[in-house]
Amino acid sequence: MRLRFGPFTLDLESRQLTSAGREIHLEPKAFELLSALVLERPKALSKADLQERLWPDTYVAEANLSNLVAEIRAALADPARAPKFVRTAHGFGYAFCGEVVPLTDPGEAPPVRKASESSDGLGAWAPTGPPPPRSSRVPWLVAGVLAAGLITATVIALRRDGGLASAVGPAQFTIAPPVNASFGGPSRPGSGTATQLAISPDGRHIVFVARATAAFQIWLRPVATLEATPIQGTDGGTFPFWSPDSRSIGFFSDGKLKRVQITGGPPIVLADAPAGNGGSWSRENVILFAPGPSQIGLLRVSSTGGIPTVATTLDKTAGEDVHRWPHFLPDGRHFFYTAVTGPCCPASTPSVIRIGSLDRSGADQSLFLAESAVSYGSGHLIFAQEQTLMARRFDLDSRQLLGDAFPLAERVTTEQNRYVGASLSENGTLVYGQSGADVTRQLTWFDRTGRRLGTLSDAALYTGLALSPDEHHVAVTLGTGRPENVDIWLIDVDRNIRSRLTVDPGRDISPVWSPDGTRIAFQSSRSQQPVAIRQTLSNGTGADELLVEGPGNFTMTPSGWSGDARFIAYTTRGSNVSVLPLFGDRKPFPFADTPFTEGSAVFSPDGRWIAYVSNEGGQADIYVRPFPGPGAKSQVSRDGGSHPVWRADGRELFYLAADGTMMTVAAGAGRSFDAGMPRALFQVNAWSGTNNQVYAVTKDGQRFLVNTTSQKTSGVEPLTVVLNWTAAVRR
Repeated sequence: MRLRFGPFTLDLESRQLTSAGREIHLEPKAFELLSALVLERPKALSKADLQERLWPDTYVAEANLSNLVAEIRAALADPARAPKFVRTAHGFGYAFCGEVVPLTDPGEAPPVRKASESSDGLGAWAPTGPPPPRSSRVPWLVAGVLAAGLITATVIALRRDGGLASAVGPAQFTIAPPVNASFGGPSRPGSGTATQLAISPDGRHIVFVARATAAFQIWLRPVATLEATPIQGTDGGTFPFWSPDSRSIGFFSDGKLKRVQITGGPPIVLADAPAGNGGSWSRENVILFAPGPSQIGLLRVSSTGGIPTVATTLDKTAGEDVHRWPHFLPDGRHFFYTAVTGPCCPASTPSVIRIGSLDRSGADQSLFLAESAVSYGSGHLIFAQEQTLMARRFDLDSRQLLGDAFPLAERVTTEQNRYVGASLSENGTLVYGQSGADVTRQLTWFDRTGRRLGTLSDAALYTGLALSPDEHHVAVTLGTGRPENVDIWLIDVDRNIRSRLTVDPGRDISPVWSPDGTRIAFQSSRSQQPVAIRQTLSNGTGADELLVEGPGNFTMTPSGWSGDARFIAYTTRGSNVSVLPLFGDRKPFPFADTPFTEGSAVFSPDGRWIAYVSNEGGQADIYVRPFPGPGAKSQVSRDGGSHPVWRADGRELFYLAADGTMMTVAAGAGRSFDAGMPRALFQVNAWSGTNNQVYAVTKDGQRFLVNTTSQKTSGVEPLTVVLNWTAAVRR
C-alpha cells in the first residue's frame, strides 16, 4: 500500500518514505510509528498503545517514544508547535492530522499543492489551507526549504551599489556544510559543538565555523552565491562576530581575541582571551568580549588593540559566575549580555539577560530570564527557549520588551542552553542552525578492530558511563520521567538489568568508581545547596556522603580516582583541574590551573601520572603530567584529542581523535613518561556532547564499551537563511 500526504509518499510494502523521488531516511522503529499513526488517522493513539506496538513485552522509557516522534518531525520538517502531520495529544499520545490519499496506481500520483511558477520556471512554495494560529506565526521557518538556485534566480536582486534588495515576502533556503566538512566548533566545556555563525550587518555575507581535514576554520559564504571559502589565518577560530562596516570579523583562537579582513590578510591580535565566549563590535570601534574564565565580567578594548578594561561587574550576591555573549545595540553605547548563574551543562538555572552601557551610569537593566545568548535586529530580540528559536519585539528608544515572545524555528542548535546558533542582519535576514533530533544512544561493545560485539541494556539518552573495576557493572548518567530527574544508574553486565542508584530530585551526574568498586563518586546539584562532589556505596545501601562543596555555583565534575584510593581528580567551573584528597583535612588543591581550558583528568594505574585535556595549543589535545608534580608535561595526541582512558597496566593510553577515531598510544614504564606515536584503532560514532567519559575499556585493552549514536539521525543540519523574515510577523 502506498499513501500520499503533502509532498511525501509512504510505501508500506517497501518500507520507504520518499519526497519528489528522493528517499528520506527513517530508523525502523520511527517508520513503524509513522505507519501506525497514518493507518489509524485521525484517531489518537495512547503512549502505552504505541509502546506496546513498537516494543512488545519489553519495558522502555517514555523518552524512546518521544525521540522517535522528534525524528519523524525532523524528517517531515513538521514543527511541534504548529504540526501539519503529527499532532501531540497532550497527556495522552499522538495522532496523524494530515490529509492522506491512497495511491492505487504506482505510475500515477494524485495532485498535490505545487510551487507557484515564476517567469523563469523556478518556483516558491505556495502554502494552501487556513492561516496558522497566532501562537505559531512563523511556521514557514520549519517547513520545506527552497532550492538554493532560487536565491540567485528569483529571490535576491542585486542593486547597483552591491547591496541586497529585500525580498517581496519571506523566503528561505539552506546552506549545506562545505564538501568534506562539518559545522560545529572545537569542543571545550560550555562552548563548542554548536553551530557557530554570524551574518554581516548588511546581510550580504555569512561566516560560520566548520571542520575540514584536521582543523576547524571560519568560513565565508556570500548570501548570493553557492560557494563558501575558509578565511585564511582562522584555524581553531571560534565564535566569529562582524565589524559594523561588514568588512572584518572578530574571533577567538590560540587564547587570543583577533580580527581579520574578509578580503584577506593576516589576523591581528587584539587582546588575551583564554577561552573567549562571544564578542561584539560597535560603530565607535569598541569591542566587547568575554575572555572566558569564570569569576570575571565583560572586557572592552579598541578594535585596533590595546589594554582591555572592565565593562561589566559580576553580581556576586546573585550568584553570577561569568558574563558572556555581548551584543551591541545600534546606538553603539548600550549592549545586551548574558549573566550566567549555576553550573553547566545543561544549564541548571536560566541566565539573566541584561542591558549594559559603556557609560556605566547606574546599575545594568535586567530584562528577563533566558537560557541562551540574545541578538537584536529588525526591531526584535531572538533567543533560545528549550531549543526553540524565539523572537520578541523590542523598542530601542525605551529599551523595553513589547508583546509576547513567539516561535521561529524548532531544534535550533544551542550549546547546552548557553549559546544559540542564530544571527540577524540589520536589513531583515535571519540565519540559524538546527540540530538533528536528540536520538537515543546505545551502549555498544567493540573489539580493537572496530568489530561490533553486541549491546548492553536498552537504548536511552545516556550522557556518561564508567565501567566497574571488576567489569561486572556499568554506572551511567540518565534522565527519566517528566519533569526529568537525572540520576546515576547501574547496569548489571552479566544479567543486563538497569537499576537506579541515586534518587534525589536534583541532578546527579558524572560517575567515577573507587578502585575497589565499593563506592561511586559523582557531581550533585541539590536544591538550595552548592554544587558538590558526593559518594555513595555501589550496592545502593545507606545515604550518600558529601565530599566537597564548590564555591558559589562552580561545576565540580569528578573524572578520575587514584589507584591507592587517596585522591579524586575533578574539573572546576573555571575549566581547570583540581584534586581532592580523601584524607587529612580534605582540602582540594589545583593540578592544572592556567588561563586555558583543562578537564577530563584521569590517573594512571600507578598514580604517578595524570592524563588530561587542554586547549593550550589552540585546540583540545591530550597531555600527561606527573602527579603530584613537579615535572614537565608531555603532549600525547596530534591534531586534537579528548576523553583519555588508561589501560589497567598503564602501558597504553586511549583517546578519541577529533574526527571520532579511537586512538591508542603506547606508554612506557619508568620514572619518565615515554609516549609512542598515536595509532588509529577504529572509527566509532561516540556521542561526545559531554566532557564526561563516553567509553570504557576492559582491563586487557581488548574490548571497548562505547556510548554510540546513529550518524543518520544525529548531528547538525544545514544552515537556514530567511530573507525578509519580519514580513511573516507583520499584522
